[in-house]
Amino acid sequence: TNATSCPTASSSSSSGPKPPTNFGRGRVSLQSSTTGTTSLVTGTSGLGSGGSNGPAAAPSGPVPPGSRIASLKNPVGWVCCAPCIWLRSSSAVHKMAITAATLLVTSLLVASPILFLISAAPSQLPRDCFGADEDDCHPTPAPPPVCADPICRAAAISISSRMNWDVEPCREFKNYSCSTMESSLRAVKSAQELADAQMQQLLSLNTTSGIFRKLGRLYGSCLRQELNDTSIRRRLDQLGGYLHIGSVGPQSISPLVAKIQAIGPLPLIGIYYDLSYGRKPQTLLIIDGPNTPPNILENPVRWNGPRAPPYDVEEVPDLLDELINTFLPLGLSSDQRQSERNLIFSFIRELNQIRRNYVQKDFTSSYVLNNVTALSNAHPFLIWTELVPGNWTGPIVIRSPEYLRQLRKLLLQYQNRVIHNALLMLFALNTLPPGRPSPLVCTRATNWALPEVTSALFVAQYSEEVIRHAIQRTEEMFENMKQHLKRAPSLRGAALVRLSQLKVQAKVWPTLFNRTEIASVLDELEISSDNWFENVLKIYEINNNRTKAVNFTVDSSQTAYAYPQISKVFYDTLSHSIVVPLSVILVPYFNPVLPPYLHYASLGTTLAKEILRSITKAFETKIMQCVPGAVSVFSNTSRMELLIHSGGLQIAYHTLLSLSGPIKGMNRLLGLSLTPPQIFFLISAQQLCAESDYIGIDVNSSDFDEILAWLISQGGSASDVFQCHSTTKLSYQKNCDIW
Repeated sequence: TNATSCPTASSSSSSGPKPPTNFGRGRVSLQSSTTGTTSLVTGTSGLGSGGSNGPAAAPSGPVPPGSRIASLKNPVGWVCCAPCIWLRSSSAVHKMAITAATLLVTSLLVASPILFLISAAPSQLPRDCFGADEDDCHPTPAPPPVCADPICRAAAISISSRMNWDVEPCREFKNYSCSTMESSLRAVKSAQELADAQMQQLLSLNTTSGIFRKLGRLYGSCLRQELNDTSIRRRLDQLGGYLHIGSVGPQSISPLVAKIQAIGPLPLIGIYYDLSYGRKPQTLLIIDGPNTPPNILENPVRWNGPRAPPYDVEEVPDLLDELINTFLPLGLSSDQRQSERNLIFSFIRELNQIRRNYVQKDFTSSYVLNNVTALSNAHPFLIWTELVPGNWTGPIVIRSPEYLRQLRKLLLQYQNRVIHNALLMLFALNTLPPGRPSPLVCTRATNWALPEVTSALFVAQYSEEVIRHAIQRTEEMFENMKQHLKRAPSLRGAALVRLSQLKVQAKVWPTLFNRTEIASVLDELEISSDNWFENVLKIYEINNNRTKAVNFTVDSSQTAYAYPQISKVFYDTLSHSIVVPLSVILVPYFNPVLPPYLHYASLGTTLAKEILRSITKAFETKIMQCVPGAVSVFSNTSRMELLIHSGGLQIAYHTLLSLSGPIKGMNRLLGLSLTPPQIFFLISAQQLCAESDYIGIDVNSSDFDEILAWLISQGGSASDVFQCHSTTKLSYQKNCDIW
């Protein structure tokens, strides 16, 4: 490098500070101001007068005598070099330099960890945007941990087998979640479908010997039952037989109803005994709608065993048309046959319609009568003294008064002859299997005819440890929901009191574990291997005889047990408890290894629906405001069920979040690129699709698509969970917060 060297003046004294001798390198050009000559110095120039620094380096060439003196006296040189001399010699400058260096090192030591953390911090989460507007962006959450257990892998496969990944969930949620209802064997079925499959296998394989052999014989008689059996016609003839066109009908239908009550299930009304709610239950005689559901032939004394859940009434039974053809005589012309058929069809259809709309599932509209005379005065269209036991002196509860009023109107619209013929058809249909004989139909029919015995057979396939653990987890889930609801600001007054007193009953009826008791029930029966119709009438007769032997003065506890193989959770009014069948809590999705969002999406939603039903009834205004127009084809009861279902979904989802948050603590399923909240709504939809498909609802209709999308959009924050744009169906259909 080339640097300009400043000339220095040498001190005349050897003592005292000596200026530095070297100031530059390379070639330096100095110009004398007095002579105007230029001296060139090569190498390092040393200007001094000797002393300790030694003699100055000799110039490489001759220097004029006046040139050196002139450079020392040059004022420009002194002005240039004075700062350099001061900086080099000042101790204050040295201290400042050392202090500055120390501060710099210290600051680097302090700042280096911070710089490391900043450099190691994760970048901002990517954002999924639906438009240029920043409000339409949602941060993509980090994936939660994975459950690698084989049960979790099986659950992931079952969920994925019903999905269509090519469909956008925000716009077509039904096709996204339930696109292949009938295809995959891996897909988890509804609880009732699983229970029916288990019972069908048990009846086919486990009833050939042992105490359940008569149950197998009853199942076989169903498979061989025919509608034109002579025993059916003989029984119908004993009840009066077919009344021809033009004949004078009976003055009253009460004698026929009394005859049917003596030998089989009643087709118009139901009469049974139950206990009132409270510390000291009182025996009640209850007048209700027909108590012959398609899944249970209940004992008239309800508290002596499990209870059947509420059921849906079909508009027209499947076998009615074929049964009428065998019932009508051959001598009728084609027009007469068609006219009689239409009249019977019309009466049964209207009867089932008022059953569906006016038979109450609770006691909100009921009232109490003190004696049979008061009952006859209130509803005089039947001779109640022939139907109610003459020695009954206790309270009589009219559970569905509006049904009785509508029933009277219906009976006045038809001739007694037509009513007589229709009641004979209903009596036969209530006794025959609920369809053409098949393994599935006969499984359901056997459950209906001997529910206690089939329940014992169902329970026997599980260990007591498995049952106890499932019941314990059910009770814990129920308590979690109660605690969450108690914190809800909208829950006040009577609803809060009812919630505090509400119980869950998931325990199994102890008699089902008692093989001796079950064997004694079967010993009373004589089961024919080829006549289902007569077998059922024998069972009904034995049930009636047991009722007559019951001592109604004995104190009994009010505990509502469920039939374990009937997969329907229901609220029991008289015991004020949510009754949970065993088959509901032993489904694959409630396995303890699986993450909690699977539990709450399946059993949790069902429990929450019944909790909501039990604590409040103020939904009438919300039905018209919230439920979409697609369900206008349904009855008011169905619309109410949809509203309660949406509320149950909301309760289950928010209870789940109150336990662990939307992601924290919940493992995701291996192979599913979905978050736990997304899987919650997905499972809820798939469960509803499976249950609806199994009971015969058209899940491929556009109405069902809209209903499912509406339900999912109400249940918490599905639109946020799936990051839906505000214009998609899951977003704009959110219009009804039930809870």
